[in-house]
Amino acid sequence: MFEYKTTIRLRDTDAAGVMYFARQFELVHEAYEAFMAGLGFGLGRILRDETWFLAIVHAESDYLAPLRVGDQIRISLGIERLGKSSYTIRYELSKDGKRSVGTARTVHVAVSRKMRRKLSLPRALAGKLAQCRIAK
Repeated sequence: MFEYKTTIRLRDTDAAGVMYFARQFELVHEAYEAFMAGLGFGLGRILRDETWFLAIVHAESDYLAPLRVGDQIRISLGIERLGKSSYTIRYELSKDGKRSVGTARTVHVAVSRKMRRKLSLPRALAGKLAQCRIAK
């Protein structure tokens, strides 16, 4: 499992002083970007150099406990499902290294830049993703 650590900042919170719900998606996407870069498939490079891109076609999130300014969190992620043209990432957010404070899931599809249609995941990417599967 890949791990990404971050701190909840003032900009992440709402008037009640807790993390604004939409920020959870932004935080897991930061973790996703770091994960992809670690695999050698940084999103900037994909967008610049490839004939395909990765579209998020589904996203869901559960909020299990409030987060406040200064809270340090860990986002653990791994591949929950790997298909021919898509993959699903499962995210677990924890505080203090143990307490679960949220979960998220995103589904990504490989899309042809020219045709704007789904295509098979590039072999090299699929191979890297397969190494990151999480046990069910």
